Amino acid sequence: MDDPGATGLPPFPKLIFFDTNIVQNLHSFGELIYDHYLSVGIEKRIDSRGQRFSDDIFALEHFMALGQRAGWPIAVSGNILDELEASNRSALISWGGELAQYFHYNSTDSDIEELGNSYNELKHFTAIQRLQLAEMLIDLPQESDRQLVIDAREYGCDFFLTMDYKTIWQHRQCVQPLGVTVVRPVELLDYIRPWAGLLA
Repeated sequence: MDDPGATGLPPFPKLIFFDTNIVQNLHSFGELIYDHYLSVGIEKRIDSRGQRFSDDIFALEHFMALGQRAGWPIAVSGNILDELEASNRSALISWGGELAQYFHYNSTDSDIEELGNSYNELKHFTAIQRLQLAEMLIDLPQESDRQLVIDAREYGCDFFLTMDYKTIWQHRQCVQPLGVTVVRPVELLDYIRPWAGLLA
């Protein structure tokens, strides 16, 4: 990827953490996002969730299309896979596993151990460090959300992509001190839009 200083572009995302709802929506609306097919049924499902949701789903479509050639630097953690497991939806669980394997395969982090057919969390933070970071995120209402943000920090992500409007995105300011920027798909698309010509 070109040097942003030389091109005048904003720094390209180092690693983008996918929240559970992003993984779910990529799967649920895959026909639109990956095949660019908007059926009447999908359109009704999108419209029923409101304008903000609609804007973000179509932003996801454009975002994934832009990264199709180069591949986006994304991360999916073991905690995400645990949440997907709780859904008991085998196709969704399998999809989450594919994204996790994509992250592992494309990662250059030398500390990641060979995972084989399984996927485990990186072990950079001790239990005490995770507790300390969780205390910094006390404004996030749900402990599970705190752990996902800590995962993002642990992996070295600079962006946390979410459609969780009522918790993580609403309380995004408390995440910023960890060096992780919480964004909706429309916000991330706006950020990387200057790179569009190089990614297309």
